[in-house]
Amino acid sequence: MIQYFAYGSFLTGCRYHKYYLGDQKLLGKGEVEGYKRYIFGALHGIYPQPGERVQGEVYEIDSKALHKLEFMHGNFTLAAVDVEMEDGQILSAQTFIWNG
Repeated sequence: MIQYFAYGSFLTGCRYHKYYLGDQKLLGKGEVEGYKRYIFGALHGIYPQPGERVQGEVYEIDSKALHKLEFMHGNFTLAAVDVEMEDGQILSAQTFIWNG
C-alpha cells in the first residue's frame, strides 16, 4: 500500500474522486508546504513555490489505483512530500508534481 496526497479535482466530492480514489482508504486531511496549486487544462497541479501551502487528503492506495493515477498524470512526476495532517502529525506521501 502507498500513502498518496490528493488535491484539486481528486478530493472527496470532486470530479475525479469516485473513479480514482473512491474505493481507497482515506487517512485524513492535510497540507503540503512549499507548493502552490495551479490549473493545467482540466487538471489541477502543484508546483514548488516557497511560502505557499496546498490543502488535500491523504489516502492509502493500492497499486491498481496508483496505475490509474499515473495514466491520468502524463505531464507530472510522482514524488514524495511531507504532509502535515490536521492533528499535527507529519506523514510522507507520494503525489504528482507538475513537470511542464
